[in-house]
Order: sequence, then C-alpha cells, then structure tokens
Amino acid sequence: MRTVVVVSQDKSDLFFANQLMKSLNVVGVVIENQIPEKDRSSLARKAMKYVGNPPVFFKKVTEVLDRTFVEKHQEYNNPEFALSFGDEGKQLFPDEDTEVLYTRGVNDINAPENCAWIRARQPDVIAVCGASIMKSDLLSIPTHGVLNLHGGLSQFYRGLFPTDWAIHNGEPECVGATIHFVSPGVDDGDVVYQGRPSISADDHPNSLYEKVVRLGVQMMVQAISDLERASIEAIPLKTRGALYLNDMFDVHAKRKAWSQIKNGVVSDYLSNKGQRDQRVRQALINEFQCPRS
Repeated sequence: MRTVVVVSQDKSDLFFANQLMKSLNVVGVVIENQIPEKDRSSLARKAMKYVGNPPVFFKKVTEVLDRTFVEKHQEYNNPEFALSFGDEGKQLFPDEDTEVLYTRGVNDINAPENCAWIRARQPDVIAVCGASIMKSDLLSIPTHGVLNLHGGLSQFYRGLFPTDWAIHNGEPECVGATIHFVSPGVDDGDVVYQGRPSISADDHPNSLYEKVVRLGVQMMVQAISDLERASIEAIPLKTRGALYLNDMFDVHAKRKAWSQIKNGVVSDYLSNKGQRDQRVRQALINEFQCPRS
C-alpha cells in the first residue's frame, strides 16, 4: 500500500516517520515547517510596538524576565527528563525509493504545489503525526483516506499536548493514543485503534509522551496493514473530549503539570489503578492489543 507520511520537525514526528519507513511502503515523506520566522528587529523597536498598550507591554516584559531568570531553572529542562528518540528523532533516514518534501511557509501543507507533489506520489493512504489541519483538497488525494496519530484519547482530550494536559488535570488514566481517519474537525474522525501505555511510578510528562508515540507507531502500522487487507474497522467518535489549543499550554500550565508529578499524581493513580482505569477502559474504542515480542 503506497503511503505518504506527513509530519512536523519535532523529534517525535521524525521518529514516527522513520519507523513507518521501516515497516511500510512509504513512497514520500512531507516535513512541515511549523516554525514562524523570528522577529529580528531591535529590542527597542519591539518595545515600541507595545508601549502604547500598557497591559500587553507589561505581559511581554514579564515573559522576557521569566525566560531569562526562571524558565531555564525548571526541572523539565534537565537533560535526564528530555525526550529520547535517539538518532531517529534527530533526522530523517529515507531510503533511495522514498522522496522527501520540505514545506516552506508555516502551515503551508495545503498549498497547491504541496498537494500536487503528494498527488504525484499516488498514495493509497496518508499517515499523519503532528501535521497542520488538512483541507478537503488534500484529504481527497489518497484513495483510502488519511490516518492520524493523535497523542491522546479523543473522547477525553483533543488538540495539542494531551499527555501534559492529562497530567495537569490529575488524570494519568487518560494518557493514551488514538489512530483515526482525518475529518474536517479536530481529532474527531472515525476511530481505528486506541491504546494506553503502561505507567510506572517514575514516569513524568515527557516519558509518558514517549511511550504514547512508540505505542502509536505500532497502532499506525497495524491500521495501515488492516487497510491493505480490507479488514479495517472504524467507529465514529460519539463523545468528543475537550479541545486544547496551542496557546493554552503556556509556561504556567506546563509547570503545573510537572508540579503534579512532584505532588504524587502518578503514585496516587497507581495506588487505585483498577478503579481509576474502569471509566477509561469502558470508553475505549477498538482497544489495541500490543503484539507479543
């Protein structure tokens, strides 16, 4: 089954693409540029933009001071807590039969030239992880649809940083992954698989997210294999979880999530795991069973 993979430049997304190239017939990989151009104007010019709006000016000054004196000392910046996807999280390793496209503008995946490039690969399916919202022209290209790895359980958490938000909200039982067909909405398409990683007492938001991605890769490979055998089962998502947008996960939310770890949110969950898991297990759609090694 001819597969085109669309990812961002994040470590987890590059890892996802590299793993799929090992297991599937990946004929093309699109690496999305999601990094906006930096404002290279002088500090004085930047300040002049906001000086006429005192609340915004004060907020910007506070953010600069925080980045300079507070953020770098946060526990989650320590090397031992960094995401660890190895070399496959640092760069793409395509073989000679896999073409690669790097988009230019931010969120430019739907540009006509990018759609034309993908169409020329004649994909049966597009596999997505961390990509921008796709419009109907792009969604219509693959003959068998677009599958997305969402790093959360969509009936509880949709949008960005679902693992962090689950910890932030004191719900480790809601950490998981969803493979679903992409629809015009956000993380609300028909569900193919859902899975939850095992959680250990020493886990934290980054280690849990890494587990979610590794599990999600297995789920995506299985979903595309099912699609090729015409044995795929997709079930509509009847209950949509809360939608978390990018700007909602600011430094305050991130620090709250990590303070939850210090306050024992994982150990509290593990001490009452059976009861805490019950409502989540009942809500899971097509629960994925990891193959035995």
